[in-house]
Amino acid sequence: MTATTQPLPTRTVKTHLPAGAGSSKPRPLATALGLFSLGLGLTEALAPGTMARATGVRSPGLLRAYGLREMLSGLGILTNERPAFWLWSRVGGDVIDLATLAAAYADARPADRTKILTATAAVLGVTALDALCAAEHSCTHS
Repeated sequence: MTATTQPLPTRTVKTHLPAGAGSSKPRPLATALGLFSLGLGLTEALAPGTMARATGVRSPGLLRAYGLREMLSGLGILTNERPAFWLWSRVGGDVIDLATLAAAYADARPADRTKILTATAAVLGVTALDALCAAEHSCTHS
């Protein structure tokens, strides 16, 4: 008796959230990332001191500029049918954020180092989502 072989299931990057209540269409992960960008950007731009205390990055002016960058990326994602460019802009922003966190860590007070490490972990997590979503949109939505 010979064994039959079954094809392995193909795995793709999940770029959609489940359909929400009252919605028949799935909401794309890109939309969630765009909304996240708007929220984060507004917080950075309007409350840079709060973000400085939360992250340990003591540069309110720089955080305000990063907030404007986030809002621009978010608007680009939310207003374009093919948001790959804007998703990649989030990845580039994440790289800048990680470099900023690394520089801040080098000069940080001991009390800020834990905040900086926590912020770094959060940025690394969202960077993975950003890169996966950007790559998926670049491959299938270009």
